[in-house]
Amino acid sequence: MGVSSFYQILWLASALLAAAVIARIFQQRLFLRPLKSFAFMLAVVLLRDAILSVPGYDTHAYTAVWEWTLPAVLLAQIWVGLDTLKAVARLYPKIGKFAVRLFLVCLAITVTVCCVGLPFELHRVQGQEALLRVLFLLHRSVDSWIAGTLILVSAFFACFPAPLKQPPRNLVLHTTLLSLYFGGYAILFFAENLAPLGAMAVLEHLQFILVVLLYAAWTIFLSKRGQATEPWPQLDVMVFRPAPRPSS
Repeated sequence: MGVSSFYQILWLASALLAAAVIARIFQQRLFLRPLKSFAFMLAVVLLRDAILSVPGYDTHAYTAVWEWTLPAVLLAQIWVGLDTLKAVARLYPKIGKFAVRLFLVCLAITVTVCCVGLPFELHRVQGQEALLRVLFLLHRSVDSWIAGTLILVSAFFACFPAPLKQPPRNLVLHTTLLSLYFGGYAILFFAENLAPLGAMAVLEHLQFILVVLLYAAWTIFLSKRGQATEPWPQLDVMVFRPAPRPSS
């Protein structure tokens, strides 16, 4: 079974916008963590997509290329996730080793939650599809772990005392978009693991639309100015003194 014209349009749009994000990062010289590693991840994704465009979508060669290139993509994704967590931790220089413990706790919580659906997904890991299903499961797990850890760490720090300076706008934007990016893929592959191959075409289209929108947001809103870490604005506090009581 081939792919629809709409799918091909979405694939082309995502590739062009991924290249636009890389160009934006280099144009604005946004080489601080984690955008440098993010540009590398997008380059890996683009290279993989270029290789996958050679064999036909419904051929064994396409499946083989997809399987053999997946580890490179996952390693790049893990690097981006770790870089983003390190960038968030640097906003709180005094917490030191506590940040490592926090990341591990958030990761442990995420892994535990992800294991809830594991028994249902393993039913599909059998027969000729076994290897492909295992890789789907690996993809879902890695993306879920990254998304869950980023969300939990961000939620914790949102309730934590404010850092000494305002978080860079680029970092806030990137962390939010990256969580949505990995979260979308985690949901997609979880659904793929529960259904026959090719049964989630609509969800695949929705995921591609989400990716296109996220790439567009990265391209439009990343800026050189957004790299700056600025002090919190000072608030003028007015002190009202009680009026003197009239003497009797």
